[in-house]
Amino acid sequence: MEITPPRSLPAPSAAAASPDLLAGGEEIAGAAFRAAVFHALDREHVAVQGSLFGGCRFAACALRASQFADVVFRNCDLTNADFSGCAFHRVEFLDCRLSGANLSEATLQQVLFSRCKAEYLNLFGSRLRSVRFENAEMHGASFDGCRLEKTEFAHCGLTQAEFHGTRLAGLSLADSDIRGIRVGAAVSAELKGLKVNRLQAASLALLLGIEIEGE
Repeated sequence: MEITPPRSLPAPSAAAASPDLLAGGEEIAGAAFRAAVFHALDREHVAVQGSLFGGCRFAACALRASQFADVVFRNCDLTNADFSGCAFHRVEFLDCRLSGANLSEATLQQVLFSRCKAEYLNLFGSRLRSVRFENAEMHGASFDGCRLEKTEFAHCGLTQAEFHGTRLAGLSLADSDIRGIRVGAAVSAELKGLKVNRLQAASLALLLGIEIEGE
């Protein structure tokens, strides 16, 4: 699946924006934040469009119910950041740290997570459409109560990840590490149509409704 990349990003030569812009502005467009440190930011309903965050640190930050469209986060530290209820459209997270980040009840469309460290990422109750996770480490991540539409996982670490109440039909985890994955009861419909490889199927043999892909 090909993810539509962000559009209208700042030019590489664009001047670096001040961190104060995100701290005080309601609508931010065409900004290039470089090595900025956002400390204890606590805001809601901010709109960020056509912007770049490179090497930025979001220390104990909250940007709840905000909108991000055509945005790239590259080499950013978003550990424990609170983005609950946010909307992400054509957004890329590249080589970022999202450990413990809260993206619960968020809407993600045309979003790429690549080479991210996202242990215990919280996506509870979120809707994901045309979202790709690749080479991402997501030990203990929560996908409980999610709606997954055209969502892909490629070479991801999903050990002890949680998918309670999330339908997995058509989803392939065949090349990801799913040891200790947590789902609902085996008789539930969550697992029906889930695709795994033969080795993974051995550890899931007691669960129902799994479709085994060829090697």
